[in-house]
Amino acid sequence: MEMIKKRIFLAGDSTVQTFPASRAPQNGWGQRLYENFRGHEGCRRFPPKDSRFAQSMCYELADIIVDNRAMAGRSSRSFREEGRLAEMEACMREGDWLFVQFGHNDANPKPERFVRPEDFGASLAFYADVCRKRKAVCVLVTPIAMRDSARDGSCAFPEYREAMIDFAVKEGLPLLDLGLATARYCHKTGPEACKELFLWVEPGAYPESELRDGVCDDAHLQTEAARAFARLLSGLIRESGDDRLAEIRSLLEL
Repeated sequence: MEMIKKRIFLAGDSTVQTFPASRAPQNGWGQRLYENFRGHEGCRRFPPKDSRFAQSMCYELADIIVDNRAMAGRSSRSFREEGRLAEMEACMREGDWLFVQFGHNDANPKPERFVRPEDFGASLAFYADVCRKRKAVCVLVTPIAMRDSARDGSCAFPEYREAMIDFAVKEGLPLLDLGLATARYCHKTGPEACKELFLWVEPGAYPESELRDGVCDDAHLQTEAARAFARLLSGLIRESGDDRLAEIRSLLEL
């Protein structure tokens, strides 16, 4: 009988999403998380057969699968209302994990995206409820830094970060403060050097890419930043004393 591997589901926005080579060098940290697990050299990549959303991508390792369902432009509200959370719920099993990173697009005034900071916890509750129903573990991840964080080390979208922390404490959920970790990383790197992390691309640098004409973008990530931020997240998992993350910790590279 084939062993059914546990999954780490990822729900989030473009800073988490898997991008095709046609968008090089744009990556999300969810695209690079698998590289922090033992035996990642043998990773098998494939779109999940149960997903109707084209950007979804699975990263199968020897003992676990990272199932990245993140999508650009989505907030905790629009991701749910488009049926993306329900799709994950349908294939979620007892013992799986759901990592949830939103906040960037919840602050967007577009009506299909916007969630007030004071309502952010109630929006995240839908994700926690799905996990409770499926006997999975909901792990909250604070929104990552933007290039502005390099100037003074301040966290991006602080009202949403604080609301997520408050909700995690209230509900007793594991929380990984990737927002703070990435803000400190960017501050140490400095504003100018951070252009190499965020999507600052010279015209012609990637002639086969949709970004061939160049772009100056302080929010989205290049490949190496996605790798660095995934390493930071893995470090937070290692440092966490939460028993609900112990199995993931045991599978990470030392």
